Amino acid sequence: MSNTTEEKPEKHDAAAPDSSVTLKSGSEKVITRSTSRKTNRTAIVAIVAVVAMTAGVILAWLFWRSGSGSAGRPVPTPRNIGAEQPGSTASSTEEAIIAIDPEAATRAGIKTEPVGEALLAGSGMPGQASTGVVQANAYRTTPLVSVVGGILRRVNAELGQSVSRGQTMAVVFSEALAMAQSRYLNATAELDEYHKHHVRTVRLLEIGAASREELEQATTKLKTAESEVASQRQRLMLLGLSARRIAQLNSPSQVSSEVSLPAPVSGTVISRAANPGEVIAADKEILRIADLSSVWVMGQVYEKDLGKVVVGSGASITSDTYPGRVFRGRVSYIDPTLDPATRTAQARIELANPGQVLKIGMFVSVAFAALGGAESTTPLILKGAVQNIGHRQVVFVETRNATVFAMRPVKLGPEMNGQYPVIEGLVVGERVVTEGSFLLRAEWLKLNPGRP
Repeated sequence: MSNTTEEKPEKHDAAAPDSSVTLKSGSEKVITRSTSRKTNRTAIVAIVAVVAMTAGVILAWLFWRSGSGSAGRPVPTPRNIGAEQPGSTASSTEEAIIAIDPEAATRAGIKTEPVGEALLAGSGMPGQASTGVVQANAYRTTPLVSVVGGILRRVNAELGQSVSRGQTMAVVFSEALAMAQSRYLNATAELDEYHKHHVRTVRLLEIGAASREELEQATTKLKTAESEVASQRQRLMLLGLSARRIAQLNSPSQVSSEVSLPAPVSGTVISRAANPGEVIAADKEILRIADLSSVWVMGQVYEKDLGKVVVGSGASITSDTYPGRVFRGRVSYIDPTLDPATRTAQARIELANPGQVLKIGMFVSVAFAALGGAESTTPLILKGAVQNIGHRQVVFVETRNATVFAMRPVKLGPEMNGQYPVIEGLVVGERVVTEGSFLLRAEWLKLNPGRP
């Protein structure tokens, strides 16, 4: 028995190590799983951090580019130019602002004029330059005609005078007007009588004292009288009487023999064909009124150029009267008949006439766009506007303040008749100092001694 008892503990002791090994193995598995989970979390956190840092760098880079002065956006080309000199900086081409005292400007006689415009000489094809004559726009010209004959008492307009529509232009003493008013008074009297007769006939018919036939006759006479009054009223309005004056015409004492002739349109008087005291017939033209805000230029197109100039094409008009100014219009008509002596056809150019500066009968020069010359223009300034500072030619441009000027470098072409064509630095319409620019130059040199 003692042997048996000893063997049991041995079995027990032998099983104990196996049990302990099993527990140890399970513990290692738990630790291994826990370690792998921590490693996965760390990797995810690291990836998120890298992505966030990358996005932050990209956003910072984009913000830096958008905030930079020249990168990422177009930079406008500067309007002004400057002479390139060694060691010059960007600030050397900027406009210098010069302010002077108003009294000093008055004493110096500073005057400004807008930059003009001129066609470039020799820029087009041979034969493109032509001559023309300014005419009134016939579609905007209206004659003032007397509708009655009589004696012209007054003419209230002179040649070149601007008039408004409805304004009294002339007064005619006419017997025809007096007779028309008398006929109107007779017609209204008859209408009043026939109206009373019609009312009496209706009452008599109601009591059986008149027949239906008598009522019909009275109605017919009443309608005829009404028609006659309307006809005479229209005749008086045609002769120049207003509706108010006709309504006030109730007695022979109000009859007048004077016909007032109002202006049919607003415009300028361009002709006058009669004077006070003249005996005129009906349909006599007294005046002619034209709207000169638009005029025609009748230009000559040479035979060899007729295939190029078409209706609707552009044209530029210049005149020695207004140097430095170009007027632009459109060809609206080409005469189908060729002049056998000059081998030219007339082309009608319609254009705006601001300020009525183009006068009727003025000779002008014409350049047709279809021939390549109408748009070949350049800004033009007077010689007195240009000053030399160092190796630069400059002008002084008027700002919004009348006593503040900007000194601007320019590039000029050769002088022509006391004027310079501007290649760079100015645009048409800008105002530059033409008298007194020397004072501004001296002021700038005083404020910037030794600066070129």
